[in-house]
Amino acid sequence: MALFFLEKLQSFFSQLTGAKSRQDAVKKKLLRMTARDINQSRYKKFFKASAEEAEIELAKFFFDIYKSIGKAQVFLQRASQAPQLKTLAVESFLDEKLTGMLETLSAEAIAERGKTLRPETLGAQIKKELAALFEAFDPNVTRYIDDFYNVILRLINFVAFNYYDLLVKFDGNMPENNFDYQPQFTKALGEKISDNLKDFMEVAYAVDISLDWKRAIKIINTYKNVEVISLEQWNKLLVKLQDVQSSSILLLIVRLVEKSPAWQVKPIIPNEHIVEEWLEDKRLEAQEAVEKLLAARRNAMVSAIATQIFSDVEIAKLVNYTDEANEAYFAKKLDGYTHTTELRYLKAFMQSVFKNEVYPIVDLFLVKGQWTNHPLSQQMSEAVHSISAIPRKINAFDRSLSSSTEYGDKLRLYVAKSEREKSYIKYSNNLFRTINNAAQDIINSAGQSLIIIGRYIKAFIDDKQQKKREFILNWKELEASTDVDILTTLQNCYRKMYDIIRLLQFFSSPLDVDSKNKK
Repeated sequence: MALFFLEKLQSFFSQLTGAKSRQDAVKKKLLRMTARDINQSRYKKFFKASAEEAEIELAKFFFDIYKSIGKAQVFLQRASQAPQLKTLAVESFLDEKLTGMLETLSAEAIAERGKTLRPETLGAQIKKELAALFEAFDPNVTRYIDDFYNVILRLINFVAFNYYDLLVKFDGNMPENNFDYQPQFTKALGEKISDNLKDFMEVAYAVDISLDWKRAIKIINTYKNVEVISLEQWNKLLVKLQDVQSSSILLLIVRLVEKSPAWQVKPIIPNEHIVEEWLEDKRLEAQEAVEKLLAARRNAMVSAIATQIFSDVEIAKLVNYTDEANEAYFAKKLDGYTHTTELRYLKAFMQSVFKNEVYPIVDLFLVKGQWTNHPLSQQMSEAVHSISAIPRKINAFDRSLSSSTEYGDKLRLYVAKSEREKSYIKYSNNLFRTINNAAQDIINSAGQSLIIIGRYIKAFIDDKQQKKREFILNWKELEASTDVDILTTLQNCYRKMYDIIRLLQFFSSPLDVDSKNKK
């Protein structure tokens, strides 16, 4: 039994050995055929197969390429990442109609159109025009442009190949980027240049003579605004390159040197998609232009309303919850404080307008007025009490962000760590969200009370102007108890109450919804 097993094992290994011997024999035969093909090639002067040495003629072939496109290497560094090159590639295919559409969607054109159109109307037009632009780039057009841009990338890859690293192995004294140098080439061992040849073939085999090189070179030269590559030289190079490739001489050299008769080139074929990115850039550019117009309109309206409310009153800044603090946060790509402006306006209104103008007149009605419906006076009293606490709440909120507080200490720690640890960006923004929500709560609370008080002031005005009094019974007594004209004072206060609500609405959408329901 043991003998039978050993015989089987010996037979198995004999088969393996035999198979390997046959494989080795086939490989040797293929390598001999490879050497024969090199010797019979029209480019046999490139390589001496028997010695596995690269001849001077091969060095001259690469030096001719180097002289033709070597200068372009400097111009095309990082060109494959350049947005301008992508834009030129796409826009080179635009017809007159599309060019016109693109011009109307530029930031400059949108700003000009904004001088005669309301931003809302302009926004609707831009949305429609963008839809038409996107529709014009159907899948076939998109694929055609993407394919062309990838031709440009093939050219860039070919130019970027390290020709000098290969050539210096034939002439150790050869200086880099000196195209007037007369090289003194000598033979080079095949094993020393094999990796260079493989790298070269990866980019060279992607250079198909049938591709649109004329347009590609035109785009590249336009991109740099100089003749980076001569079309005439490139066409001559293409013919030579195509002939060398069709002979397979470089492939044969690598197979022989690497002792790998089945080795194949894997050309680097770029597969970038730039049209969708370009369209999205145009959409964002148009959107930002419209948003800029809307922001300018809003800022103008905010400024006008603020002037009406405050006149010569100085709008004091908070101590911690400020735009100045945001500069550091925004620099670190953090959300920052989002309600700084409206909180400043609210505090200024409470400390100046409400305290000095609104409160005295509403307090007169609460203390001395005879109401037809007492529960209504109670509601107004609660609103006045609530709104009177707002300045203290704002100050307490602002103090809660100082460096010695829990919020302030956490914020300082999180922001400091956010540059080194990405997780702290999330922690920081979560904390900002909590802080901003607290600011929004103060604004919303103040807004509710201001709306209630404003409604009652409007009711006082209406009641005073009608013959039959349905709200306040003792108007004559109230007028006798003050030196001011009550109706004029109420009207002035109502205008400012209305304006502060409008001002807060520009910043606070929750308040906007609520005010529509209550007004």
